[in-house]
Amino acid sequence: MKHPGTLAAVAVLLGFALSGCQAAAGPLAPGLTSAPPSPSSAELAAIVQTAVEDRNGTTLDTPPAPRLADRQTTAAYRAKHERDLPVVATSKARLKSAGFWYTSSTTKVTVESVEVTGSEATVHFKELTEEYLASTANGPSSVPSGYSLRQTATFRSSADGWQLDSINPSEHGAGLPMSIVEG
Repeated sequence: MKHPGTLAAVAVLLGFALSGCQAAAGPLAPGLTSAPPSPSSAELAAIVQTAVEDRNGTTLDTPPAPRLADRQTTAAYRAKHERDLPVVATSKARLKSAGFWYTSSTTKVTVESVEVTGSEATVHFKELTEEYLASTANGPSSVPSGYSLRQTATFRSSADGWQLDSINPSEHGAGLPMSIVEG
């Protein structure tokens, strides 16, 4: 080899040049060692469906046990849920003092879109819920009341997979169902 110094210099320059060509990576979610796999729409829809059913169950006279596992939600979601429970209980007590209470409900969630950006996913969905009231005067009603409401769920990637971080109505103000506490 005639120019060993030249070869070494070219190798160093090539190394510097190539190091600038690497894709910039954003910070990973805490606990992750590599980029999170994209969630499936079905996976996210199932979590949203269960979360909304659990939320609506809190309005019933005899609420069912929650079915959403803690590992499927962030600490922030669980904390808000805990803050909401006394507000819903107060609304239930007010309704019951007027001689009415909810006995059952059915909920259907329809996912309208899913957007995934890095370690965050956003699910836009529409909830259709029918609730059955009972009254002191007439007993249980066979005719449901119902509502349809567009909402947005936010997920964060974690070592446990995709976790529900929040659910917020797309419409705000008066007329929201008892189970939805804003703020």
